[in-house]
Amino acid sequence: MKTISLVSIVILVLFITFVAVVEAQIPKEGTISYTAIYSGTSKVLTLGEERVQVTYEHMGVTLGDTGEDIFHNATLHCIGSLHRVKGGYDDDNGSCVITRPDGDKAFLTYKGTHSAASGKAVNTLVGGTGKLTGLQGSLEATRLPPLRPASPGTYQGMSKLKGQYKLP
Repeated sequence: MKTISLVSIVILVLFITFVAVVEAQIPKEGTISYTAIYSGTSKVLTLGEERVQVTYEHMGVTLGDTGEDIFHNATLHCIGSLHRVKGGYDDDNGSCVITRPDGDKAFLTYKGTHSAASGKAVNTLVGGTGKLTGLQGSLEATRLPPLRPASPGTYQGMSKLKGQYKLP
C-alpha cells in the first residue's frame, strides 16, 4: 500500500512538473494582439504660442485578446518624448519594457504620429530576457480615444497593438 501511494505521488509530481514546463514554452513565432492600458505624467516645455516639447513616462498593464498572447497580463513601463506643433506631432518616440507574469521582459522602441484625437505608432521588438531573449518583431499601435485625466497632472490612455514576433 505504501509503495502504491509513493508511486502515485511521484507520478503526480512528474505530471505537474511536465504540465508547468509545457505551459512555459513560447512558440518560436506568432501573432501578438493586446490592449495596453496606462497612466502617466509628463513634463512640458513651452516654445512660444504654437509649440511645446514634451517628455513623458507611463506605466500600465497589457491584456491579450486571448489568454495565449505572449503579453497577456503583463506590466508596461515606457518613457518617450515628442515635439508638438499646433496640437499635432509626427515625432512621438520612446522605449518600453513589458514584464510578463513569469518575470521575463520584452524590450521595444516606437515611433508615432498623433493628433489630439487619434494616433498610430510602429513598435519594434528589440530583444528580451529569459524565454524572450532574441525577440524580434513589429507591432502597429492605434491609440484609442483620449480619456479624461483621473487626477490633475496625470494622463490615462489605451492603445490597441497588433503584429508579429519571432524568437531565435
